[in-house]
Amino acid sequence: MGRLLPDRHPDRGFFILDVTEASPKDDMASMEHPIFSLSSRPDMRELEYEHAGQRLRVVPSGKGLATILDKDILLYCISKLVHDLNRGIDVGPTVELTAHEVMVGTNWRTTAASYQRFEDALVRLRGTTIVTDIRTGAEVQTRGFGLIEAFEIDRRDEGGALSPFGRMTKVRVTVSDWTLRAIKGMEVLSISGDYFRLRRPLERRIYEIARKHVGEQERPFVIRVETLQKKVGSNSPLKKFRYFLREIIADGHVPDYDLAFDGERVIMTRKGRGRMAGLPLFEATLELSEDGRARGRAAAPGYDIHALESEWRAFAMGQGTLPRDPDAAFVGFCRKRHARTPIR
Repeated sequence: MGRLLPDRHPDRGFFILDVTEASPKDDMASMEHPIFSLSSRPDMRELEYEHAGQRLRVVPSGKGLATILDKDILLYCISKLVHDLNRGIDVGPTVELTAHEVMVGTNWRTTAASYQRFEDALVRLRGTTIVTDIRTGAEVQTRGFGLIEAFEIDRRDEGGALSPFGRMTKVRVTVSDWTLRAIKGMEVLSISGDYFRLRRPLERRIYEIARKHVGEQERPFVIRVETLQKKVGSNSPLKKFRYFLREIIADGHVPDYDLAFDGERVIMTRKGRGRMAGLPLFEATLELSEDGRARGRAAAPGYDIHALESEWRAFAMGQGTLPRDPDAAFVGFCRKRHARTPIR
């Protein structure tokens, strides 16, 4: 489990855009909620969340919830639509493609079993329903839609006739209205091609969280482990989730981002960016603002503020936990130092 999947189609040249970064108006922010199941077995749970004053439910079909691996097909459809939009083409909701090109573009095997998996994934994407309750004044409107609106598969047998058991020739996927609005609004983000080489579904979700909350910025994103567990949609016991998390961090395969875990919080930073490059992750989370330094000076008049900052960093890193508010923690440290040994 510690290795990346092999790059099964190294000659492909395909640019993937991630719709899960989109925030469709009045529907959902799917990077904020675990819409896709992490399970490899049929997941029949009905999920429910609250977001921005809206109630959000994810309802499975008889085949279960769509999985994070099923999502590869949706990502490919969105990528094709964005590609056409960038070329000045007025896109509609339907994408015509082949199963083979999707498999190559998303690093699937191209075996007979993969074609069956492809169709099963389409069924789950079509069957999984998103239900939102939106309040307007004294009224509540309930809206429901599938992760995709519809799909069609053309097959041809060796004799040339259409057959439900023959080889797939063309596939047409109709994306939902909220997905199309996100595409036309360019509410998409690029993702690393190595996303499709991650073996663990949990790794993929953690990458999405890092992509959304860290992005290109230098400052780290710190999140409590219980909150991260909810965001990624893991239903493992917390103790086991911590174990999986440590495995993923030790492997170090999450693209573009470094991860660290202090037992209570996960720290996510962009790899090799700006002042953060080369700093230990825990130390990187102890960055102070200029306002924090100014307040520290006021709390410990006469002290060399840079020497105090260095002492505070060493003290904070030795505690084994990270301060929620580095500025406030630093000011408190300065205040205690001044009270203990004031400089006259």
